[in-house]
Amino acid sequence: MKDYESIDLCECYEPLDFPPKEILRKWKLENEPKREPYYGTEPDGEMFFYVGNSRIKVSEHFAKDGKPLENLLEDVIKYSAKSSL
Repeated sequence: MKDYESIDLCECYEPLDFPPKEILRKWKLENEPKREPYYGTEPDGEMFFYVGNSRIKVSEHFAKDGKPLENLLEDVIKYSAKSSL
């Protein structure tokens, strides 16, 4: 049986030369995940709208004795049609 020298495998993967810092910065900016706005629900059931580091609570307020949503939408459409003329 022959005796072999031990090989450090990590040494094989060491870069011989490092790229300039400008190239590293550019690569990091290009490959950084973009923060897209999204909706999320917390464990307590509250819904929030997230944009970057901002969190906005989402809530709808309708009067109990007010118009139903369909009528409100109809009013918005009629108002928009009048103002566009």
